[in-house]
Amino acid sequence: MPFVLLVLALLGGALVVLLALRTVLTEDAFEIGELQRENREFSHEQQRLQELVVQAESPDALARQAEELGMVPGEAPQFIDTRTGEVRGGDEGGADSGLPGTGDPGEVDGEAR
Repeated sequence: MPFVLLVLALLGGALVVLLALRTVLTEDAFEIGELQRENREFSHEQQRLQELVVQAESPDALARQAEELGMVPGEAPQFIDTRTGEVRGGDEGGADSGLPGTGDPGEVDGEAR
């Protein structure tokens, strides 16, 4: 009789331990699901914020913000030809003055592409 009671006590203890273990695992599964849901929400929020940054960095947005701050576009640069002393550029407004980067974008060194 004592042996049977010992076996029954061991089986009962094992069942209680299994029940407790299953409860902990179920609780962890719910916590994992909740954390995954939060992770998805944060990912969507990050994408939304990245889109806002890209929009704020666009040339149009930067130009609009600069105008709101009272900034004006700069004048065309002037260059001095050291061989002749001639000043070129400036009020030509970026027209083809023979300086690099001032000609027609379809031309390279004065020749059409």
